[in-house]
Amino acid sequence: MYQYNYAFEFARKIRSGWNLGNTFDCIVKPEHLPPDPTPEDYETAWGNPPANRAHLEAVRDAGFDAVRIPVSWGQHLGDAPDYHIDNAWMNRVDKLVREAFSLGFRIILNVHHDAGPLGRISLLPERLDESEEILCKIWAQIAAQFADLGESLVFEVLNEPHVENNWIGTPELYQAVNRLNLAAVRTIRAAGGCNDIRYLMIPTYAASPKVTALEALELPDDDRIMVSIHAYAPTDFCFPSREVHWAEPKATWGSKEDIDALLGIFRQLEKHFTSKGIPVILGEAAAVGKADSRSRLLWAAVYAKEAAARSMPCFWWDEGHIGIDGMGIFDRRTLTFPEPELVSILTGKSLD
Repeated sequence: MYQYNYAFEFARKIRSGWNLGNTFDCIVKPEHLPPDPTPEDYETAWGNPPANRAHLEAVRDAGFDAVRIPVSWGQHLGDAPDYHIDNAWMNRVDKLVREAFSLGFRIILNVHHDAGPLGRISLLPERLDESEEILCKIWAQIAAQFADLGESLVFEVLNEPHVENNWIGTPELYQAVNRLNLAAVRTIRAAGGCNDIRYLMIPTYAASPKVTALEALELPDDDRIMVSIHAYAPTDFCFPSREVHWAEPKATWGSKEDIDALLGIFRQLEKHFTSKGIPVILGEAAAVGKADSRSRLLWAAVYAKEAAARSMPCFWWDEGHIGIDGMGIFDRRTLTFPEPELVSILTGKSLD
């Protein structure tokens, strides 16, 4: 088994990460936008203010040393065959990425909502050739734009690729993800500049930690690859109650059964990847605010401790909604973190 030591050592250096959610990843119907929409119209469409250097400085000062910048590109693409990314959109993303780079962050930049039901990239067999072409054209442009930035900028080739409401997948869909992952990796490596040494993240189907998805993932022969996993576990506790339709939403967490189930996910990730020297990045993890905050704090403490023990950097998903049923921890209008105990857990201060 090939040992991915370069990437594993890189991952181990990341202490704690934060997601700039519901910002550059916004996908909006044209009728919900003003005529001739600007990048800011898209960026603020889901209720957050425009991101700026002050936001990044506050995140850094709180103790986070890495930031994930999710970006949806599909609404900003031209027609075939070039699929040119709108210059204004690319420049807006470029500005914030370079701000983060200048502040010393390790940064994850991705292709976000583009490989799901609302995106232009599909895993369905009849659309796979076109989807591969679109994905490679997107990554060729991104890689060229940031070819001068060094290895602190990580590219995540896809976010939660899946079909409709199928979050489990099939063997055929698993192979589609493997095909798109490999095509994107090859495209980025061919782009020149720092892309030769850049660390890349590839997801399982839907970035799922389910065993079938882990077993199906094929790793390119590349010593700077990391596996992208999202684990909101259990979802009936972590997700907003309005989105939990398959069970009664859990208001509390922390029983022996709860903890054992969460540890089981980490053990599977360790078995399939980190025990073999293959790094895992938990690119999204979070639990919504509860009326009783103790369960959320306990969940975060167990999650952070187990992730750190296995050298799996964890990035908290922050969509900007603070309070009950919200995952937000950073108030982007006041530049404050209303729950310092939670932040202390996530940044490792309470684990020291």
